[in-house]
Amino acid sequence: MRTRPTARAFTLGACVLLPLAAAPVSMAASSQPARTPQASVRTVYYEDSRAGTWTTDVATATAVWNSSVNDVKFVKATSAHPATVHLVATSGWPQTTTSRPGTGTVDLGQEAVSEGYSPPRITAHELGHILGLPDNYNGDCAALMSGHSAGTSCTNDHPDASEIAAVESIFSGGFSSYPLVRVYRDVPTTPSALVHH
Repeated sequence: MRTRPTARAFTLGACVLLPLAAAPVSMAASSQPARTPQASVRTVYYEDSRAGTWTTDVATATAVWNSSVNDVKFVKATSAHPATVHLVATSGWPQTTTSRPGTGTVDLGQEAVSEGYSPPRITAHELGHILGLPDNYNGDCAALMSGHSAGTSCTNDHPDASEIAAVESIFSGGFSSYPLVRVYRDVPTTPSALVHH
């Protein structure tokens, strides 16, 4: 899905990534093989209280990522573990704002659904940005981060092998904040541009 420059500046709080101590969470069936969590798993706490009709898609997308990668897991936030990722239903186009892998805000845009794009794919794609992945406009439906370039007939909501490897690389060791806040705004009618604030 393409990005469009925006004049708004975004400020995000610090990321809280903690080791996963509990047993692996049971995931929905997927076309990807189940992966064995590592001892160094980092937990990304999310909340979807404002996701509206997208809550099922959020559950699907987090399950997809949790079954696809070893070194990071999405877990619903609690009072003991506040959210570092917020998913919000909006009327516009999907957008993700992040200043560090594992933290940010995902705007789940209804306008893209109205254009015919798949809600589970949109949600998994936006969570890919949260995990540090950029857009990839190669038109390949097998690539989750190809976004809208794969067309409305593409409903694949799973990352491919290279996307999985990239996320594992980001979360397998130490990582730092991005030098600037990254805003990925998915609008298929404008030229691609990564916006930094």
